[in-house]
Amino acid sequence: MKFFPLYETAPGAGTYELGSAEIEAESTSAAVAIAEQSAPAGCRTGVWPYKAVAGLPDSQAPAADEVGKLYDVLSQPAGPTGNFAPSGQVFGSYSTDASGMALSLERFFGFRLGLIPQGEKPAPAATPAPASSSGTTSAAATTSGSASTVSSGGSATPAG
Repeated sequence: MKFFPLYETAPGAGTYELGSAEIEAESTSAAVAIAEQSAPAGCRTGVWPYKAVAGLPDSQAPAADEVGKLYDVLSQPAGPTGNFAPSGQVFGSYSTDASGMALSLERFFGFRLGLIPQGEKPAPAATPAPASSSGTTSAAATTSGSASTVSSGGSATPAG
């Protein structure tokens, strides 16, 4: 199956933007695992199931490790230029993979649907570079949108 990653626009924002790298995976959870490898620090990751040919997707039984997984549905009702946001719906991989249900229902709704695993944790925050052992180097490190400056004494102080 084909997917594109959905990355949270900022840590804790709850809205998601479509990534540009196509993912080929056997299941929704496998696609999420691949997308998470490129997730921005502190942001959650989902996927948008994609089918290049018009029509309904083929029914696909879920992989053994996919059975029973639940996904919060993200929708993009504003069209391809808008962000994805939670819709309040939940899809599960039981008799078929949840991505097939998303593909089928986006034809009905007329807009894209994405999936994010329930309870998805944000990507780990970037680890700041260590201070110089000589104590003479100053550096700025940015993590999750907040800047910190390392002073020559080696302690971190918030910038601004």
